Amino acid sequence: MTGGKANCTKEIGAQFTAWNEYIIGTNKSLKENEEIIQTWRIKEFNSTDQDSELMIKLHKTKNGCELTLSHNNIPEGETQYKQGWIDNYFIPMKKYFAKE
Repeated sequence: MTGGKANCTKEIGAQFTAWNEYIIGTNKSLKENEEIIQTWRIKEFNSTDQDSELMIKLHKTKNGCELTLSHNNIPEGETQYKQGWIDNYFIPMKKYFAKE
């Protein structure tokens, strides 16, 4: 869907990778059709930076699903994430699901 290789499991505590291992993290909470919480870090994070936290909430709506995304604890100066989510995830998702 995004064009980058990803590896992930449904196991809490398991590590995942995305975008050809540019992103690594750990599954903290996985509730089917409700919630995904993961730690995230990219290759540009300094070794002293804490992992960021990604929280995705899914809410059933009359016409499908509403997705709420919160990406917290991003290192200072790393301002590209908001647009990165739009360009690299949301636009490709819309195109992918439009084909369904």
